[in-house]
Amino acid sequence: MIFLSLKGSLKNLKKRITKRFEKSTFFQDKFGFENGIDITDDNMVLYRKNIVIKNIVFVVNLLYTLIFTIITLGNPSNTSNILLTILLLPVTMLVNYFLGKLINKGPNDNLSQTMAMYVSAFYMFLSSVLVYIKLKYGESGDDGSNYLSEAGYILIYISLLMCAFYQNKKMLKNIFIWVLVLITILHFTVTYSLVSLAQNSNIWDTFVTILTGTALRDILVRTILLVAYMLILYIYVAMTNYMQEERKKEQAKRRKVQEDYIKSVQNIFAITLPNIEVTEDDLHENMILTGMVKKLASLLSLKLEEIDELADYTKLIVNSKFELGINDEMSIDDRFNSVRKNTDLGEKLIARLELKRKSEDILRHVLDNASDDDYIKRTRNSLTNINDQIILICEIYISMRSVRRYKKAYNHKNTMATLEKSFKVYFDSLVFDRFSRFDADFEAIYDEE
Repeated sequence: MIFLSLKGSLKNLKKRITKRFEKSTFFQDKFGFENGIDITDDNMVLYRKNIVIKNIVFVVNLLYTLIFTIITLGNPSNTSNILLTILLLPVTMLVNYFLGKLINKGPNDNLSQTMAMYVSAFYMFLSSVLVYIKLKYGESGDDGSNYLSEAGYILIYISLLMCAFYQNKKMLKNIFIWVLVLITILHFTVTYSLVSLAQNSNIWDTFVTILTGTALRDILVRTILLVAYMLILYIYVAMTNYMQEERKKEQAKRRKVQEDYIKSVQNIFAITLPNIEVTEDDLHENMILTGMVKKLASLLSLKLEEIDELADYTKLIVNSKFELGINDEMSIDDRFNSVRKNTDLGEKLIARLELKRKSEDILRHVLDNASDDDYIKRTRNSLTNINDQIILICEIYISMRSVRRYKKAYNHKNTMATLEKSFKVYFDSLVFDRFSRFDADFEAIYDEE
């Protein structure tokens, strides 16, 4: 039970720490690769990588300082350790300052960013080698062995891993060649002092000693492991580069689709949504229409929130001024998001205008005696939405009661008689029944407004 409780506590602690890191803006700013970067812009990507790796180099240098501080505390009489510990911090600050000068020239200066990349990679490798040499010739353990040398050797592998963060195959290929040469020299001069062995023996004895001793086998094993490690890193970077290129292609396709979509939406709305001039009469009629729509919707037992939404939809023409709000200076993603945000309003406005046109069209067909069976059937089939029917019958009533260019104003009695005779076939029976049964209420709304 105690074990399960401890396991659960550790799991919860891990979740809390993970969430904090995910929410931490500091971590994202300093070490996040996806910090608003356009992956199709190679210069911007390299610029961001340089910033992140510069911060990683700074942290690694602090770790070097911590390592030597621990060693110094263990052997305070060793002045070289004390001196190196003191010098590491200003060296760290100097390197980061120099890298910062290169990086701060901006993503458009590709030469500076490339120099920063190579300087970072070279410094990471060189510093790990120097630390390894220092640890190799450092203090020995109680059994006479150098217990820190292998820990320092691991730092070389870590530096190569950090170089792979750049995901640059060309740079890795160049670095790996130099690393293989330099590490081989390091093996023969530092890991195993074969040079000093040659000074104390003749050439033949030295050659025999090297061939028959364990040093050569160890160097071969180290070299094979190093080559295997570098090969794995290179394959990983090659795979990552391939996937990155594919993502860039998909991103380019997506942006092309976005641009086409934006242009299409602009053209559609430019044609469908001309500048709507709202007059005082339009505002007055819309006020009457909104009152009638809310009344009829309540008679049809619509919910209160549905009635409010329908009222807002009814006033859309006079209350909404549609603007996409985009310009050429905006990024493609910002333009796309702006279009997406306003498309819903544009679609509703188009549908509302179409409904208003439909009411005028039905009215003209009826008054001109042009509404044959085919027209009635087509129009009736297009009016399946009860909300549209509510607005439509109220708009037709108002149009009948008002003066239009093609007709005179009807009184309430004649309007209701015409609706019963010629317009009833366009509406659902329940909608028309509620409107005609409570026609006195709609007459009062029209007269009061």
